[in-house]
Amino acid sequence: MAETETVDIGGVGVATGASSTTGPSSVGWTASASTATDGCRRVRAAFEESVLPHVDDASGGVHAAIAAELSGEVAVALAAEGGGNRFTDPLRRAVLDCVDQRLAESRVMLRVLERELSSLDDAIEVVKRVAASLPSVDKSDRLLCADAELWARRRRTTALEADLDEAIQERQSTLDTVTASDVKAGIGHDAVVEYLFGDRETTYPALDGLARTVRECRRRRDVLDAALAEESE
Repeated sequence: MAETETVDIGGVGVATGASSTTGPSSVGWTASASTATDGCRRVRAAFEESVLPHVDDASGGVHAAIAAELSGEVAVALAAEGGGNRFTDPLRRAVLDCVDQRLAESRVMLRVLERELSSLDDAIEVVKRVAASLPSVDKSDRLLCADAELWARRRRTTALEADLDEAIQERQSTLDTVTASDVKAGIGHDAVVEYLFGDRETTYPALDGLARTVRECRRRRDVLDAALAEESE
């Protein structure tokens, strides 16, 4: 990935990019001479100000948030006690490596969510169009229809059902997509959808809406088939 972003770490603006493929090693993080006597404190303060307010459960404080967002090793090294008193070059690089990875993961997630929004919009549009276009099969309407009109309504219903089947295939293809980056194996779209809708009555609302509309198409087609059979007797 060629994208870069500037991150303020310890009061110093640093350009970061999605170039790391593995998590940072903790070897030598606090063994060399300190590059900034208050570097760890400044990183913790910046994290507390910019990240902690957006954490779902902030009861664990800055240390727990750093461990969750970056890594447990980085959190220990940045702690107010022990090695965290020395902001060494290895520790600085470890922090930046973790930040690089999190930024890359966030960009991947953004692409996944954009794809999900587009897919949902497409599914909703198909359901609305089909619902507005389905021919009536009420008995009062059927009594006024000649055979030719009944056949025309049946063909229309069948064509709309085919549109729904195509939309279902496209939605399923989206669910099977894996979005990847240089620093992450990939995010399965299906897993993200389960996370987004897992607490709803249905985990796959778009597929459910399309499937229910397919069933309505088939119901109306069956009614038209029965009416045509009566006319042919």
